[in-house]
Amino acid sequence: MTADQILAAVATLIAGTENPDFDQLRSGGHDDRYPVEVHACDFPPAPFEVEGSTILCGTVSVPEDYDKPEGRRVGLEFALFDALTQSPAPDPLVYLHGGPAGGTLHMIDAVATAAFPKHRLTRDILTFDQRGAALSAGSVACTTGLADHMLELAVATKDSPAREAAYLSELVAPCVEEIKASGADLSAYNTENNARDVRALVSALGYGEYNVYGISYGTRLALEVMRTAPEGVRSVVIDGVAPAFVPILDTFNTPFADALDKLADQCAADAACHAAYPDISASFNAAFEKLQTDPIAGGPRDQSLDAGALYHATFELRKKWRLQYTITPYLPRIFAEAVEGKRDAFDAMVAGFGKAPDPKAGLGSAELTEDARALAAAALDMAAAMRTLGASADAVVRQLRGDLNATLRSVSVAEAFDRRASEALREMTDREAAARFMTDYTVMRSGPPSREALESFVREHFTGQDRADLLALVAAMGPADIERTFAIAAETTKPYEIAVAKAIGFDIYICQESDNSLEGYDRVTKEIAARYPIFGDEDLRKIATGAIDQCAYFEKHPREGFLDPVVSDIPTLALNGTLDTQTSMHWGALAAETLGNARNYIIPEAGHGTIIYQSCARDIAAAFTNDPTAELDVSCIETLQPKFVLPDDPLP
Repeated sequence: MTADQILAAVATLIAGTENPDFDQLRSGGHDDRYPVEVHACDFPPAPFEVEGSTILCGTVSVPEDYDKPEGRRVGLEFALFDALTQSPAPDPLVYLHGGPAGGTLHMIDAVATAAFPKHRLTRDILTFDQRGAALSAGSVACTTGLADHMLELAVATKDSPAREAAYLSELVAPCVEEIKASGADLSAYNTENNARDVRALVSALGYGEYNVYGISYGTRLALEVMRTAPEGVRSVVIDGVAPAFVPILDTFNTPFADALDKLADQCAADAACHAAYPDISASFNAAFEKLQTDPIAGGPRDQSLDAGALYHATFELRKKWRLQYTITPYLPRIFAEAVEGKRDAFDAMVAGFGKAPDPKAGLGSAELTEDARALAAAALDMAAAMRTLGASADAVVRQLRGDLNATLRSVSVAEAFDRRASEALREMTDREAAARFMTDYTVMRSGPPSREALESFVREHFTGQDRADLLALVAAMGPADIERTFAIAAETTKPYEIAVAKAIGFDIYICQESDNSLEGYDRVTKEIAARYPIFGDEDLRKIATGAIDQCAYFEKHPREGFLDPVVSDIPTLALNGTLDTQTSMHWGALAAETLGNARNYIIPEAGHGTIIYQSCARDIAAAFTNDPTAELDVSCIETLQPKFVLPDDPLP
């Protein structure tokens, strides 16, 4: 957060001024076919954002079926970030999230600060939850299914991600029936209509030309925009590429194997690494096999080095973009030592977790005069202090925004009601009574706010002093308190609504329009398991089987040509990460084969969505969007190659 941003954010927060560039959107938008309704953002944006000034949230209404524009409507929830310049380019960047149905508005702070800060220096950034996804899932909501299972889902979510996923899978069948009974046309929830939604959204918000940036499923959607609704598209970036012609469930293990192959290739390209570890693939297989039956105890955190820990480090920890642990350089030595029953490199790697690199580490060996070295050290100390102050400023501005918002609404009675109800709920020992409470609470919050609804809810679920206290609070409520009480209820259930929407939405797209089968999974996995036996594991097959089995609840809606490669001459940049285990780093090249104006790059030490891992990827993507026809300087890619830890290297 820069000083200018802090000053602007505080001044705008205090003044409460609105951005005049958004006036037409507050009046219904720029296209009568797709009316706009502006509202408060459902999730807090980054600290320096000011709603109505630097960011605007709202809903664009589009047809569920574009061939029936007067029929059922779908509300697309969006966020529009104003460019950080007084002379922005006229063509915004439209970010298409992954999943499918993963949503993006629940993490809009990351969109602005982690993914697209370079792009926003020159143009507006627009993102939205796609039809059937997260906050835009209202037209295919599973309200009764969620209400009936609210307590069980809350318990499962608190227990573990695996239990939550298992419980969500049990809701698929009843939710599909509920959605069909609501009148929704599930066949209209597909990538082709998503592509039309992109064009509708851009038109509603008043733009002509625009640029597209897709990650994961968003790349599939970006490619479909190029095919179905290319009008106005100036450039496209596909990052973590998932073309429609690649069956995602069949190829579930392919990205993992490709990541291991790449590690082997990187070591082979380094003469010293290759001499020390001539066969990385065999070394990984041997280490994993040994650790399955003979884990190595010890370590600074008493963490057993077993097969699970090796798998976690090799595939999962390397791709956590918020952590950015240094792992790849250690892996060849970790594999080799594990076969010998040692764990020195593993422990050194773990000891480095959470430790920021010392920026002054290289000053001692640098060819500098003493004065230059002292000045460099002072400059680095100042940079560290500025980073700390920046984080403090973020926290202060966030608190200021919260305090100012609190003064604009009457919440004391509403929050007192929420606290008192929560206290009473904690005292409930009857699980069935608690389940009924959660069910009715979820149903109540979906209805119109009223004093009568609150009183009825209290009388149904509370007795004695709890009932008396809560009824007294309801009686003391004014209209704003009632509205706020229902808003609190919505905030409480929203995470579970989004979890259900993501699970159902994923199946809607994968099952209705993709071509996946257990036979296909077995065919692809057989070849991979011949090289890496771990992927022949029956538990992995059960995961794929469970995902494919969900498709039995959906009708197939194939569209002619959808699974064919997209053919287009729109300038396109494909980015792929070597750590990506969700989409293969080689799929970008496959998609680019039929794109007449495409460039394809593999970014080392980047996972799924390279732009959030490496500034190199952010710089390349921003340069491309600024001028899609110019030559790109991609020399930073080579600087990201890992420097491997050799057998005799001292460990930190």
